[in-house]
Amino acid sequence: MDMGRIVQFLPHISMVSANGSHFYRLAYETVELGAYHIRILCDVEAVHDASYELLRFQPVELSPDVPAKAGFNSAVTRGFYRSESYFVSEGEQTRIEYSLQLHADLPTPIALKVVPGSVLNKIAQNITNWRIKEIAGGFIEGSIAYFPQWLHENQFRIS
Repeated sequence: MDMGRIVQFLPHISMVSANGSHFYRLAYETVELGAYHIRILCDVEAVHDASYELLRFQPVELSPDVPAKAGFNSAVTRGFYRSESYFVSEGEQTRIEYSLQLHADLPTPIALKVVPGSVLNKIAQNITNWRIKEIAGGFIEGSIAYFPQWLHENQFRIS
C-alpha cells in the first residue's frame, strides 16, 4: 500500500512514521483562528480487502506515547483517527463512499484559558466539523483526480 500517496489526499494530515507495512503514525496539524497551533498524533493500522474495494484506517496505540502538552498558543496530544473508503463500481464510473472520525482531548492553550468553557467548546466543535468536511472532501476529490492514473498503472492487473 502506498501510504504516502494516500495521505497526500488528506488535507492537514501527514505521515510521521511507518512501523511495519500496515502501521503508521499520522499527524493532524492546523493553525486555528490564525494563531493556535494544533497537532494531534494518531496511530493507525491500514487494512484493505483483496479487491481494493475497501480501505480502512483503524486506531491502534503504538509507542512512544504522546503526552498531552499545552503551550501559550499551541496544543499537542494523541488522538484517534478512523476512516473507511469504499470504492463501488458503477459501470464506467466509480462511486466513493467515505467516512471519517477524528477524536482527541486537547489540552487548552494557555492563551485560551480566559475564554469560558462553553464558548470554547462551541468554537472547537464548529472548527472540527469544518475540518472533517474539508478532509473528507479533499480525499474524495484527490481520489477521483488520481483514479485515471491508477487505472492506467494497474490495467494489466485488472484484466
